[in-house]
Amino acid sequence: MAQMNYHTFENFSALTEALSQQWLTIIETTPDSSSFALAGGSTPAPIYQRLDELLANSGTKNPVKLVATDERWVSDADQQSNEGLFRRCLHTSALNKSWKLVSLKNASSSPEVATDAIDDRLQIQLPRPFSAVLLGMGADGHIASLFPGAPTQHDHLTCLAAVHPQTRQSRMSLSLPRLLSTERIWLVITGAEKRQVLDNAFNGDLPVAALLREASCTIDVFWCP
Repeated sequence: MAQMNYHTFENFSALTEALSQQWLTIIETTPDSSSFALAGGSTPAPIYQRLDELLANSGTKNPVKLVATDERWVSDADQQSNEGLFRRCLHTSALNKSWKLVSLKNASSSPEVATDAIDDRLQIQLPRPFSAVLLGMGADGHIASLFPGAPTQHDHLTCLAAVHPQTRQSRMSLSLPRLLSTERIWLVITGAEKRQVLDNAFNGDLPVAALLREASCTIDVFWCP
């Protein structure tokens, strides 16, 4: 069972500032190359925008690699694309070449077709544990695109094809073992409902429960109402 540290904030602005400052410190003190797996969606976008400001003003040139924890099988121009979100939010700091995005997509027709190729890419470009993984959590207890009742890994691969249970949208997700190969985990959640799901998850079979059971690093939970 992972050690968990809860960080409670009055609002998301305070949460954003605390997490982005911690993130910047890791980047500034890791000169060889830090790497991060990032959740998509609208919730963490202010964190990425604030980090962009901090990086642009810090002057650091330390290399950073980023990868999405999961990605919808759409173009970057699509508003649902997580990789497109990162490009928009981290636009300013990207100009000084301080970071590189490792894509979970290629030109294949579907994630199922692309899985082996994306796994090869991840193995080559991100061979070491992440410096940190930033995860959100759905009210159903899913993390990345690892949904309740669905597989959390595919053979030995670092990624797997996934389908959203309601929309049936195709996605590529990092596997649970690859998410757990990290020095730290930041779990960002908001609201009483998700806090209750997390508090009740320890002995359940939700994907977030597997994360809590199997993580060997500390999980820092960043929560606000």
